[in-house]
Amino acid sequence: MRWPRESLSLAGRSGSNPDPGACSALYRILYVCNAYLNIGNYTFGGDAKEMEIKSSAEITRILKEKWDKSKDKEEWRVLTGRNPKGRHDMFISSPERTWQLKIEQTGSNEAIGFGLEVGKIDDEIKKLMGIGAPVPFGLISPQKKPDLAIIMAGIQQYSSDSTYTLCKEYISEEQAKLDDKLDLEIERMSSDPISRRRYKEQKERESKSYL
Repeated sequence: MRWPRESLSLAGRSGSNPDPGACSALYRILYVCNAYLNIGNYTFGGDAKEMEIKSSAEITRILKEKWDKSKDKEEWRVLTGRNPKGRHDMFISSPERTWQLKIEQTGSNEAIGFGLEVGKIDDEIKKLMGIGAPVPFGLISPQKKPDLAIIMAGIQQYSSDSTYTLCKEYISEEQAKLDDKLDLEIERMSSDPISRRRYKEQKERESKSYL
């Protein structure tokens, strides 16, 4: 069995009770063979190489390479929040650089996403990366090579205010490009009746959760 087309799963955003004093940190980034792991059908967007926007598989592959070379793995951080469009912004930082993934749920266990490298980390970004509620997370990104995926896991900070500040004050122009890529992928996905129905049902669930 092969992994689904480029995919990513985001788990542990809510419903968990971590140590309130826990610090946001990545515990591991590793390759795994799908013969040893059973995952749902989480589907993420296709290729997006222009304007430095990349697919989720490409971003996680870059993160894996940086992680393997890092001598300060305890300094890596993850921050996630939800923006006014209902999409999730995930920021991952090493001691030197920061990356972003912009994600939209398209079904109960399906999503699409794209990302980019934000740039060098400074004191203000480092401060924002530490603000929020500590929540466990897991991220699975199948790669182009059959039967391989990259898994990231650890404790993230969850704060929509912090991610909104990062998006608007540091990389506002890139947000429109990421949203355009997501919009195009959703439009392409909507040509399939089943995917279109799942997306509609997901939007209905989201609207009810805010009533």
